Amino acid sequence: MNWSIKKKTEESIQIRETESTSLNNPINWPIKKKQFIVFIISLAGTIAPISSTIFFPAIIKIGINLKASQILANSIISTFILFMGITPLGWASYSDTRETRRRVYLISLIIYVVASVVCAISNNIWQLLVMRSFQAFGGSATLISGAGTISDIFIPTERGRAYGWFYLGPIIGPVIGPTIGGYITQYLGWRFIFVFLSIYGGAILVIIIFALPETFRHTQLSLATAPLPKKRFNPFLPLALLRYPNLSLPILYISIIFSALFVQNTLIPIAFSTEFNLSPSNIGLVFLSPGIGFSLGSIISGSYSDFILAKNREKYGSICPEIRINSVWLGSVLVPVSLLAYGWFIVKNVHIVLPILSMFFFGLGTMLIFNGSSTYLIDAFPGQSASAIAVNNCFRYLAASIMSFASIPLENSLGTGLLYTLLTVFIILGTFCMVAVYFKGKKWREQFQNQILL
Repeated sequence: MNWSIKKKTEESIQIRETESTSLNNPINWPIKKKQFIVFIISLAGTIAPISSTIFFPAIIKIGINLKASQILANSIISTFILFMGITPLGWASYSDTRETRRRVYLISLIIYVVASVVCAISNNIWQLLVMRSFQAFGGSATLISGAGTISDIFIPTERGRAYGWFYLGPIIGPVIGPTIGGYITQYLGWRFIFVFLSIYGGAILVIIIFALPETFRHTQLSLATAPLPKKRFNPFLPLALLRYPNLSLPILYISIIFSALFVQNTLIPIAFSTEFNLSPSNIGLVFLSPGIGFSLGSIISGSYSDFILAKNREKYGSICPEIRINSVWLGSVLVPVSLLAYGWFIVKNVHIVLPILSMFFFGLGTMLIFNGSSTYLIDAFPGQSASAIAVNNCFRYLAASIMSFASIPLENSLGTGLLYTLLTVFIILGTFCMVAVYFKGKKWREQFQNQILL
């Protein structure tokens, strides 16, 4: 298969990304400065995942304290996830059209901190749900802005590793979030969770104010002889990218896996409290298993996808983003096998080590898929990387929100074993989405590049 890039427009984009000599171009900044920026945006990227998972061990007590049903209490999680998926569309459009990353970080974190403070003093479930929505609105921007920043300051053959290190932040959230939430709930009460989040978000806001520069590359899609037309802000503009199958198909696959992840996360407190009689603090520790798998997978997958891309350039003399998809195949096997095993381990009430071990491999496989797929989207949609990741986040969090809310009714009606079996079947079917992109993605990607340069 000839992976060489023949079209002049595609070559011009690659040349501008790799050969620009302007010292003001963030892509030419010193590596130490880039690494420091990745550290900051990775730290900011922990906010939304911590905020969404820190409540898992506290859900039962929140329902009792606020006199709400368990399904309504679970909506604290699903509502946050829903808004965490929808609102990045506006942030991404604002970031790409107004050509800024830093301003998005500052505005969104101010909203997040204020909402967290109000959440801490909420007196009923409905007030808490509304303020959690605003909290998600503010916290969600850090994920898409981080992806845009990676695209701004790194060339394609460095982005996989950089994205892997950046995504350690969002992955550490699920690792430490439930653990912190479990201990705070047990020893201080669930309201102190919001006190912690307010302080944490405020500290990151201060760091960004004084240490994070603007990274947006203003010339990244402009032609050498033609100026870019003036862009208009449209919060729904990123959704237009869905007409390209090389974006919509990976998003479908990722959304299926993300739904299964949040079904599992929502049901873990119930399963481990009833089957293994664990306290909230110990349930929080259970989440360390998939979290460690996420972290290890993030590091491995980033370097591996960059290695595959570099080898392809060495062999064919060009860069083809579809080659990154080779880094997801191992994960596409680990995820369904480990998820199915987890479900039936719970049903058979085996030793607690086995479901915890299966959660580790599920986390590892999930990150092999997420990192390779997300970095592919960044490479395949230059100049609109924030929008591409925002659409990705929108649909995966929308699907996760629906499935998180429906997880308990589904388990009650289907049973634990059948529920996880059906999720596994959908994940296996979703793998064919990535197969299609691997073979047809180059053609679809060229259609996108030709249209934006018209």
